[in-house]
This record gives sequence, structure tokens and C-alpha cells, in this order.
Amino acid sequence: MRYNSLVLTETATLERTAWRTETARFRRALLDLRLLILVVLAFLAGALAYQAPVSADLLVGWLGDRLFLRASEGQAAGDSLSFYGDEITDHARSGRSRWTRSAALVRFPGVGPGELNLTIRAQGWPTDTLNQRVRQPDVTLLADGTAIGTFTPTAEWSDQHFTIPAALRTHDDLAITMQVSDVFTGTRQFADPRPKGIRIEYVGIRASGLESLIVRPALMPLLALALNGALWILTILALTGRPNLSFVLTTLLVAAMAVALALMRAWAAVLLPWLIVVGILALCYAWRAAISGLFVRLLHAYGRGEALNYGLIAAGSVWLLVVATWASLALPIPTFRLASANFPDSLLYGLLGMSLLLLVLVLGRNGLPRLAQTLVNAYGSRTGARIIFSLLLLIWGGYLASVIAVLPYVGHADYADNAVVARNLLAGRGWVVDYVTQFYQLYNGVTRPQETWPLLQPVWIAPFFALFGPTPWAAKLPNLIFILVLGVAIYAIATRLWDRRVGLTAALLIITSQLFFKLVIYATSDLAFVLFSFGAISLLYRAATEQARTRNPQWRMLLGSSILTGLMIVQKPGSGGVIALGMGLWLVGQMIGQARTTRPQAQQEQPRQALLRMLAPLVVWGAIAGLLVLPLVVRNVLTFGKLYYSTESHDAWILEYTEWDKIYAVYTPELGGQGTPDRSWILRWGFDRTLTKLSHQITAVRDYLLPGWQGLPPGLDLLAGRGDKDTRLLFDTGAWLAVLGGIGALATRRKLISLLFAAFGPYTLFLALYWHANEERYFVVVLPWLALLAAAALWRGYDRITAIGDGRWAPLGLAMALIAITLIMQPSWAPIDEKVRSEPQLYAADLDAYAWLAANTPADAVMMTRNPWQLNWQSQRPALMIPYTTDRETLLRLAKHYQARYLVLDSLQRPEPEVRALLAAMLRDQTLGFREVYRTPIYVADYRGARKEIVTEIYAFPENYGGVAAIR
Repeated sequence: MRYNSLVLTETATLERTAWRTETARFRRALLDLRLLILVVLAFLAGALAYQAPVSADLLVGWLGDRLFLRASEGQAAGDSLSFYGDEITDHARSGRSRWTRSAALVRFPGVGPGELNLTIRAQGWPTDTLNQRVRQPDVTLLADGTAIGTFTPTAEWSDQHFTIPAALRTHDDLAITMQVSDVFTGTRQFADPRPKGIRIEYVGIRASGLESLIVRPALMPLLALALNGALWILTILALTGRPNLSFVLTTLLVAAMAVALALMRAWAAVLLPWLIVVGILALCYAWRAAISGLFVRLLHAYGRGEALNYGLIAAGSVWLLVVATWASLALPIPTFRLASANFPDSLLYGLLGMSLLLLVLVLGRNGLPRLAQTLVNAYGSRTGARIIFSLLLLIWGGYLASVIAVLPYVGHADYADNAVVARNLLAGRGWVVDYVTQFYQLYNGVTRPQETWPLLQPVWIAPFFALFGPTPWAAKLPNLIFILVLGVAIYAIATRLWDRRVGLTAALLIITSQLFFKLVIYATSDLAFVLFSFGAISLLYRAATEQARTRNPQWRMLLGSSILTGLMIVQKPGSGGVIALGMGLWLVGQMIGQARTTRPQAQQEQPRQALLRMLAPLVVWGAIAGLLVLPLVVRNVLTFGKLYYSTESHDAWILEYTEWDKIYAVYTPELGGQGTPDRSWILRWGFDRTLTKLSHQITAVRDYLLPGWQGLPPGLDLLAGRGDKDTRLLFDTGAWLAVLGGIGALATRRKLISLLFAAFGPYTLFLALYWHANEERYFVVVLPWLALLAAAALWRGYDRITAIGDGRWAPLGLAMALIAITLIMQPSWAPIDEKVRSEPQLYAADLDAYAWLAANTPADAVMMTRNPWQLNWQSQRPALMIPYTTDRETLLRLAKHYQARYLVLDSLQRPEPEVRALLAAMLRDQTLGFREVYRTPIYVADYRGARKEIVTEIYAFPENYGGVAAIR
């Protein structure tokens, strides 16, 4: 403790000195004459740039056009002037275009005054439109709200030219509005219900050549140019520390921006504000020492004194009042009838309550605080914490064991896939499965190497299958062990970094969370992934901090971290690899920082020895993790010819860009498919859809991690979570505590926060940019750390409250802590209860049908189903996914190629509506000859108590598959 206090004092002194130094440099830079000269030069350069004739070209449908126009697929009133999404247009000169509605608006900022020539490249309606009228619509053009002409497009592309008189140019910006007299919907070839006007590919403006001798520049671009100059000279000066070099470089930058204003005025005017944002971020990075020093000083200043303690008491009292009011409104008030109905138990409860009241009256103002502190001290003591923690693991572990013992299924998709592969491993067949789930390529049969889901989870399951047989409950035993070990790891790490109260609370929040409950009752890969990543990060942090303290590598902790890192990557290769990359970069940063602090010692060594001493921890950590990953790489090379292969590398270019079930569409060229999806498909979906996908992912991350805060001003509200508060990983109360704990950790455990950002920052970007982040299970890996920060903030608040009046306010602090813990845990109770009580009924019809298949069909009979994973697990019959297609011949040819004998329409999950319509039409067609062989009706009660029928149907395929041709 004495060492830690000395380190904190020394760190605070260094930060205060650095902050004062950086602040002084900032003041000198602001008063420097070069800054004033540069601002004046920026104004002069911008004014000269506006003397050049204006020219602007906008390729509609290409990246960046959204800076000049709005786009939306909605049909609300606010979308009336928006374009539709960008599309690939083979017959367009640029290869892309957009459809308008009945009106569309294009805005060119910062154009300035003067007469302009306008060119619009447009196309009218196709010749096979379904609209009754034959004539093309009339298009009226308005410049800044005044009509400047009309034109009638044709079915071919044509350029339309107009002149915008200088007298109409009342604003520096130019707004071009296109009003279309009529719209159409679909054509005979394509059903498109959107009301469309005309197609636009290009909009351009040019100066007419009639400008005056001196052109008045637009004010806003000049201000933006000057502000950019001021920001960037301060940024470069902060990075280099050389005023003359900074002045020269910034002058060149301002000159480049002025040239851009002269040559591409509209683009430069619209991008200059974004360059200001980049400059502000760069300046913040350059002055990060001063900013972080100021932030830490504020934390130290406002984290001390009695004012904060009394503020916590006031806030806690108001919060408890709100909670009590909500409870009184939400819960029924006990009445005499309730007491009489529960007699004699109600008498015992009354006596207990009276005894507690008498205890308060007898102990008085000193006794109750002493009792609260005694309880908290017992909770945080070595013996008390161990007893409570052991009881928690025993009780909750027993409850989980009782649940998985009675649930007769292993879950959907990858959950069942893990159990299937484990069963095949035990049978000596290797990592293979007997089903085809996607159609990126054709296989010779339904048996193929497993390539979609991670490979390590089946290894954990196989020994339990060997001991207890391949049963659903045996498949879940590894995860039952993992959740208990995770609780122990959280408790141990938190006890070392904070105290036992934090460790016990964090472990309680995690193992009882409904998210981790789901990971136990299904045969998932995520739980082991969370355990390995948590252990790897924890040990790496301890190794780095201990090495910084002792100046010696902590080989035992590095070894443990590297082993867990390797297991983490093999458990989930893509996600684990990205997290490991961030951890490695953080470790490099720590070694560089340590080398700077030990420079005098390093000067006494040979350069090679100093380099080896610095790189040794990183090499050992990476080499051992790499050795554990090597078998996976070798297997991939031997099986797929690639270092890493997964069908998810194709799914990534479909999911979230279109309907989810499109990953089950037919892409193989042998059946007329579009080919294997790859990154070039972003152009096919369009930039709008790609940006929308990214926006949805970032929004989902925010809503999972950040607390809600209603009433924030526009702009700042983007930083608060939205939607249902129960979508937060730790719910609203836990999210607020985690944020407060993170802020507090910046002052005391900044190195840990930097490691978490280094590990999970790239991981989050990987999910948002490449995969998809709008599944909460992808963020359970972050949840233990959020629980630790929340628990640390919770008990730190308790300590601050009890510091007032010799512990007189301890009961209030204890009440706040207990209620906060309850509010974090309580939202999980309903989902857990629903999983235990209601979900088995949803599986019942399918499980009965799978049992019938196992008893009444040949062992090699292939089933076409929407759930091939769990069908194969339950019935041990090979399976084929129902393809996402509306073409009868494609479906039948696939069935014939894989020799599917039965069509299973599961009740739990069925194809999309259009596929169901195709299947219904095929089953009704007597000429095809489908036969119903099985139907299982199961009746369950819905939330109103009414009986609802759940049906699973099985049909036999016709012998000749409708006479379709075989796939060549």
C-alpha cells in the first residue's frame, strides 16, 4: 500500500508538471505572430481562389454524393425531396445512378455569386413500364426556388443544359430542385413498388464566362479555411515543437486547400468543415498529455472533500425515494385480506418486522450504522467472502445443473453444430458433419468438413460424451464448468485489483446474468471464449504492471497469458485473433514506454542486448500463443487450402446488407447463382446500404454499452443509449455504474483501461465494419470487465458515504448498494424464467418429429429442413437446408442432387414468407406428388392463457423430383 501511494503521488506530480508545461506552450503558440499571419494568408488565399471560374461535378450514385443530396428508402413526408439508394447501372456512363421521387434536391455549397451553366444527365422511364400513360413525365427545374426551365427525358440517357442567371443568385449556396410531373412503379420484368420519377447520373455546374472583374467570395468557406489554418499550425507545432517548420507546412496546406477551392469549389467547400473536425481531433491527440492531465486533476479535485460525500448522500436519498415510489406503484400494497389468507405465516412475518423495528429503536443512532458496517466488513472479509462465494457457486451451480438436466435440446445452429461435431469426433470421424447448410458451392454429398463454426468447443464436449453418452445435458457440462471457473477468476482478479467486495459483487452479477445463463443451457462456444479472453487480459496486465515495478519480466504470468491467448484464438479464430492483435500492440507500447524510463541502464548494455531484453516478453508471449494456433492453421491448409477459412467470410458480405436468410440463397453458378459473395459486393449493395449497415452496427454497440439519458441536446444525445433499457448488457443501473467506474479507473488504473481499449476497440471495429455487432452475445466478452468497473464504483460510493459523521450514514450507503445490485440482477429473472418454463414447449413439436424420423426412416435418408443442425443432432439423419429461393426448379434440382427424401417443415423456425409460399404451392400441386407422412400438433398456452397449435409437418419427395434435370 505504501508503494502504491508513493507511485500515485509521484504520478500526480509528474502529470501536474506536464500539464503546466503543455499549457504554457499552448499559450505561447496562441500569442505567436505566425498564427496571425497564417490566418490573414488563409483569407487572402481563399479570396483569390474565388476569382477562378467555378466548376463542380457530381457523379450521382458514387461515394461522396451524399454530401450534396439526401437519400432514403422511406416514404414519409420528410423524404419527399430525397433520392433513392445508389444502384449499379450498366448503361450509365459512370456505372451508377439514383432514382428520384416526384421531386429531388441537390445542393452545392459555397459556389458564390455569378451566372452559371447547369448540366443534368438524366434518363426517363423504361419502355416496359406498367403505367398506362406512354409519354415521359415533364421535369421542372428550380434554382434557389425559382424556375429556370423544363425538359422531358427519354428512355435513353441524355444531357440537359440550362442557364442560371446571376440575378437569381441571392445566396452563396446553390439549391437545384427537380419536380417530376408523374411517377411509375414496376416494369414487366422487375416488380418494384417504389414510386420513381427519373434516373439521375450526373449534375454539373460551370461558370458562364460573364463574371465581373472581381468576384465576391463566399464567407463560410473563407472562415473554414482560416480556422483550418489556425488548427493545423497548432497541431503541427505540438507534434514537432518547431515553430518555423509548422508555419511552412501549414502554409503549404492552406495553399493546397485554396487551390482545391479554385478547381473544385463545391467539393472543397463541403469538405472544409470535415477537415476542421479532423484538425480538432488531431489537436486533441497532440495535446493529449495536457488534456489527460487536466482531466486527472479534475478527478482528484472533485473526488475529495466532504462536498462530494454530502452530494452522494443527497443523490442517494432522492434515488431511494424514487425507487420506493416506483415500488409502491408497481407492487400491490398488503392488506388485511392478504394477511388473513396467509395466516399463520403472516403472523410470523409481522413479528419479524416488529423485532427489526424494535432493534432499530433500541440500538439508536449508533447501533444501526454499526450493524451496517459490520455486515459490509463481514461481506468483504477473507472468511466471510469465501463462505458467501462458495455458497453462491454451490447454489447457482446446482440450479444450472438442474436446468440443463431437464432441457432436452442443445440449441440452434452453431450450438447444435458443436454437439454434432463432438459426437463425430468420438466416433472417430473427425471434424465432419452430415448436412449442407449453404450453397456457395456444390458438394458430392451431404457429408463434408465442418468449416463454419469454431473447432475447439467440440473438443471440450467429446470427453463428457465418452463418459455419459451423447446426450443434450452432457453437451452442456463444459459450459457449466466454464461459468463456475469464470466466477472464480473474476473474484480472484477483482480481489487483487480492488477488494473482495468488488470481486464478490462482480462474480454475482456475471454468473446470474441472463446472457450467461443462455450460454450455459446451450452448447455455445462463447462462454469458454469469455473465460480465456478474461484470463489472458488479466494475466497480461499483471505481468506488465509487475514488470514495470520490479524491472524484471514476469515469465509465469506471461506464459499463462500466452496459453490463454492461444486457446482464445482457437476457440473463436476471427474474434480471438483481433483481440490478440490489440493485446500485442498494447504490450509493444508498454515495452517502448519502459525502455524510455530505463534508458540510462540500457546505455550500459550493447544495443543488441538491450533490444533482445526489450523484445523477449513479446516474442515469448506471441510464440507460445502461435504454437497453440498452429494445429488449426495446419488443418485449414490441408482441408481448405487456406490459412483460415470459414463460410462466414462469405456471409459477411450478405448479412445486414439484405434479409438475414439470404445467406441460405443459391449462389453456386451451376444453378444460375451470382457467384461467391466477396468484398466487391459492397458496390452491388450500394454505398447507401453499406453506410446504413455501419450506422446500425455502431448504434447497437452504443445501446449495449452506454446508459440512457433522455433530454440531452441534439448532438450530445448520440452519446447516450437509446431503446429499451433492458437491452443494456448490465441494464441501465449497471451501465451508469460501469461508466462511473471507468472514469474513476482513469485516475487510478489507467494502464488497465488502455489495455481494455486496445483489446476490445479493434474487436468492436471488426464486428461493426466486417461482421455485425447487433447481437448481444458478441459483447459478453466485455461484460466481466464492465461488472468489475460497476462493482468498484458501487463500493467506492459506499465508502465515500460512510466517511461522513464517523459512519453515521452507513445504512444509507448499504441500502443504495443492495438496491443497485438488485436493479442490475432483477431484469434477468424474467428471461431466465421464460427459458425454463416456456421454451421447452416451443421445441416439443420438432423433437417429437425428429424422434419419429429416427424410428421410421432409413439411416441414410436425407431430410430437407430449415434446421439441419438440430435435426441431425436429434435424429442422426443427414440433412439439407431449404434454400432461400422462389424458383421451383432450383429447389427440386438441389433436392435431387443431394438425394433428399423428406421435406421437414419445422415449427420452431421456418423459411421466409416468399419461400413458404413456394413450398405451399408445390405441396398443393398434385402433379408433383408430395405425400404427407407425418404431422405433430402440439398445443401450448400463449401469454393470454389461450391454447395455440404448433405443428411440425413431414412430406415425402416425389420419386422423380418433378422430372427436373440433374446439375452438371
